[in-house]
Amino acid sequence: MSDAAIAEAGPVTVRRLQRDDAEAVRELDSLILGEDRSTTWAEYIERFLAFSRLGTHALPWSGSQVAEVEEGVVGFLLAERQSSGYGLPPGVRVVAIAVHPDFRQQGIGRKLVEALRADSKRQGIKHIYSVLQDRDERDAEFLRGCGFESAPVKVFVAEA
Repeated sequence: MSDAAIAEAGPVTVRRLQRDDAEAVRELDSLILGEDRSTTWAEYIERFLAFSRLGTHALPWSGSQVAEVEEGVVGFLLAERQSSGYGLPPGVRVVAIAVHPDFRQQGIGRKLVEALRADSKRQGIKHIYSVLQDRDERDAEFLRGCGFESAPVKVFVAEA
């Protein structure tokens, strides 16, 4: 998309994710899915979409957000409640953040995180987490820019 087309797309609005956004989230995820994505990305998307297929049941509060322009969704943040297990205080865990390649470097990811923060505060939630692989330095840099700090948590892995 050209710079002119992006400018004509109009203002970006960030709002809470709704059931009707499921297909747009799937399409955007498919568009940007690349080698640097977590191997569990698709599982999280599918878990959210499974909730969305429940029909009459309300989606549980998660803090998930979408960013949209007049033409549709250009970004999303999927989040879920984090229990107090493993020594972490209860909070919300950021599962995935994605912005359409044509709309990157415009502060949309930051707006999604800010909306999650505001929504979490309204719910009385005090902590937001994100778990990254060591090699995801670009994502770590983004999170640091949004005010996240490294946590004193160790993850141990062994082959089965």
